[in-house]
Amino acid sequence: MFESTHISTPKSFKFAKSLYLLLSIAGSIAPWFWLLQDPGVLMSPTLFLQLTFANNIATAWASDLLISASVFFIFASLELKRLGSAAVSMWMLLYIGLTLGIGLSCALPFFMYRREQILEQNLVN
Repeated sequence: MFESTHISTPKSFKFAKSLYLLLSIAGSIAPWFWLLQDPGVLMSPTLFLQLTFANNIATAWASDLLISASVFFIFASLELKRLGSAAVSMWMLLYIGLTLGIGLSCALPFFMYRREQILEQNLVN
């Protein structure tokens, strides 16, 4: 019924990689810009969690993020194995560290950037 469009060209790889890298950089800056507005909260894990779940709206955002991060970890692990990436556990530690240390807004686009690199290398080989 519908035909798939195959756009895996070197030009599309470069565009996707550049976009993912740009989004990863933006995703590393944006969360910390807001977190550093109140650095005292970062020094108190109890206060941080209390404010994270302060009301229904904040709880909805936090639970959405926790579920999304969990799905990302599963997807990233399976995708790295499927792509035959060496050192899957090392990369997973990096993605988990980026997610917990900066945010999913940095880790997910960085994973996609790295995935494009692997796909590009597999295409060349």
